[in-house]
Amino acid sequence: MVIIAWIVSTFLLVGFAVALAIRLGLKPLGILLDARGRYSLTHFQVVTWTSILLPMISGVFWGRILADAGNPLQFTVPNEVLGVLGLSLGSAVAATVVKSYKNVNQPESVSASDAHDLPRLSQIVTLEEGPYADKLIDVAKFQQFSVTLILAASYIASAATQFTNAGSPLKVNGIPSFSPTFLALLGISHAGYVAGKIPSPSYGAPAPGMTVEKLNTGTPVISPRNPPARRK
Repeated sequence: MVIIAWIVSTFLLVGFAVALAIRLGLKPLGILLDARGRYSLTHFQVVTWTSILLPMISGVFWGRILADAGNPLQFTVPNEVLGVLGLSLGSAVAATVVKSYKNVNQPESVSASDAHDLPRLSQIVTLEEGPYADKLIDVAKFQQFSVTLILAASYIASAATQFTNAGSPLKVNGIPSFSPTFLALLGISHAGYVAGKIPSPSYGAPAPGMTVEKLNTGTPVISPRNPPARRK
């Protein structure tokens, strides 16, 4: 019962995010776009953990309600779980501050995307500055992306096993916690990701393609890096 409620809650939350993006005139995964119009690893991390943990809490709550629990809210949410949400949000804030600094001080070096130079999901792990923007993989971003996927999958499997073994929603007294090793690995990964975004000397302009400077001034892109697909 808890797992079913968890899955339903996940579909509802993800469906709401997709519907909101479409309503705003974006693609279904528009929630992953940042102010530069690019698919963002920062957004991906926050959305991933939010889409796992909040529906899980909702699933336990509704599972206990449907099982006629006396107090459906009488279950624990470990501090470690709140710490993961806080870590992802804190990392997002730090990364956004660094991005904003570069947008103001190095707009000619930072790549961007718009309707003529389309965003690509590959931007989650590719370089975003200099002449190799969108052409090479950013190792720090790739590591963070991989760690997020592996830890998220591991946590989902662990939680599903725990809920299944409990048998009845009445025996589910909380959602699974994270081990110290898990938190340490996630923290190191986030720290490395944010450190990799620290402002650096100008790399030169991404050529060709949209940059933050052109995006802010409305300068058209003659040769986009990621042009729209041609219709046959």
